Amino acid sequence: MPTSERIAELIRAYADGPRLLDQALEGLSTEDLHFAPGPEHWSIHENVVHLADTDLVAAARMRYVLAEPGATLVGFDPGRWAVGMAYGAQPLGASRALFRAVRESTAALLSRVPEPAWEQAGMHTEAGAQTLEYIVQYYVEHVQYHLRTIAKRRRQLAER
Repeated sequence: MPTSERIAELIRAYADGPRLLDQALEGLSTEDLHFAPGPEHWSIHENVVHLADTDLVAAARMRYVLAEPGATLVGFDPGRWAVGMAYGAQPLGASRALFRAVRESTAALLSRVPEPAWEQAGMHTEAGAQTLEYIVQYYVEHVQYHLRTIAKRRRQLAER
């Protein structure tokens, strides 16, 4: 079972996602946000929309694990979502607001979860059993991955 210190650190790191994303986007123009080094790469804008969408999925998964342990957690194809929902055309401000709201609401929920519930799990359709602790950690790391991608796009912008 995760310790209270581990849980507190996970919640802090999870809740910090919007602040970190805001920092990563500082000073970028609309043109910068839409730059992609090639058709197979997402722009910064598309990365942000993706973060908002995946956080909706993650928040639902966490709630299923808490309310219905053993529930099915459905996987999805991020590339198909990006095309099917035209990530590049989505309003960036709305995606940022959604990301922030989902993180704030879910962090508040997580702060009230008893320690034993962090071991409850759902069954992911592609990856098998996933505990609440695993899901929160995964989405903390997911933001870090996309922050590195945003930093890479910023470097690519500076080099062109």
